[in-house]
Amino acid sequence: MTAAVGMSTGPGQFAFGSLGLFMLPLGEEFGWSRTEISLALTFFTIALALSIPYIGNLVDRFGSRKILLPSFTVFALLLALIPVFADQLWILYLLFVLIGALAAGANALPYLRTISAWFDRHRGLAIGIAMGGSGMGFVYVPPVLQYMIDSHGWRSGYFLLAAVTFIVAVPLVYFVLREAPSKSEIKDADEQRPTTINEKPAANIPLSTLLMRPLLWQLFMIFCLLSFGLYGVLSHLVPMLSDRGMSTGNAALVMSTLGISIVAARVIIGFIIDRFFAPFVAAICFLLSAIGVSLLAAGAIDAPAFLAAVFIGFSMGAEMDMLAFLTGRYFGVKNFGRVYGILFTSFLIGTSVGPVTYGLAYESMGSYIGVLILSIVLLLASAVTTALLPRYS
Repeated sequence: MTAAVGMSTGPGQFAFGSLGLFMLPLGEEFGWSRTEISLALTFFTIALALSIPYIGNLVDRFGSRKILLPSFTVFALLLALIPVFADQLWILYLLFVLIGALAAGANALPYLRTISAWFDRHRGLAIGIAMGGSGMGFVYVPPVLQYMIDSHGWRSGYFLLAAVTFIVAVPLVYFVLREAPSKSEIKDADEQRPTTINEKPAANIPLSTLLMRPLLWQLFMIFCLLSFGLYGVLSHLVPMLSDRGMSTGNAALVMSTLGISIVAARVIIGFIIDRFFAPFVAAICFLLSAIGVSLLAAGAIDAPAFLAAVFIGFSMGAEMDMLAFLTGRYFGVKNFGRVYGILFTSFLIGTSVGPVTYGLAYESMGSYIGVLILSIVLLLASAVTTALLPRYS
């Protein structure tokens, strides 16, 4: 539960996911376009992509707590600096770059390492619950943040995010998180088990050989197309629905519904893929997201908008779990780090390009219809490509 609560306050939820709620007030006060504001997410994602490999090495060397504590402290400080100093676009970009680079250690990686030390027999379920907690950030942030913005201005929203990070996440890591169980706890618990002696680990595949495997690039394309469509919608969902006449409060509730769907999907999908062929399960989830985006392209507001959020959230809840699961199944544990890094890069490419493309589409066409149709095509392509994945070797 510590990991679940901590991950709900990470940069993905408090920096990336929340910016869509600030898009309208920032545009009204400073005259910035949605494209210009969305570009902050591109810079954030690039900085995060460059920082994650170093964070992994630091976590392996120093442990999770020693990385999480300074990362969350710096993250809280940078969030508090946005309403104070970000009156020019380059300052906003700089602060988001710093969040991506210096607060990268407040993401899921350190928690997942600790969970792996604590859980063996039920590790998959433990990871699913923790990752579901990360989805909780998309549940409670939109309505609370929208209330603060409507009642006290957009600056109060960032101050609230900074306060929650410092008052909740930092003490939780400091006082509650433990790196690993003691020897006596391992001995007394049936959760831990020794490695099977006869188990043969997968071969260590050279990087040059990995890069020549069509399967790797098939997966790369799937997650790149998927993240473009899903995270472009996520960052512009609130302003999109506000343009159609929904109140900002109700639009925030739609985004919160999307978060609830993410939480449910991460637990449910984690349970299902242990029993059924994962690519088929994933393809169904991705088709649901295409239906959700189709509803938005058809002009959904009110009840249809909530239904669209459920469908889109279910796919978002499946994609990161699928990325890790399929990496292990197709390439083995010994190659997990390198392959996961390559595929996570594809995910970040789509995540960084999607929001700014949605902004450009709105500025040039006056609506999101064109880019929503593009997203539908890409989501359908990712679903078909996923369904064509081979059986595990």
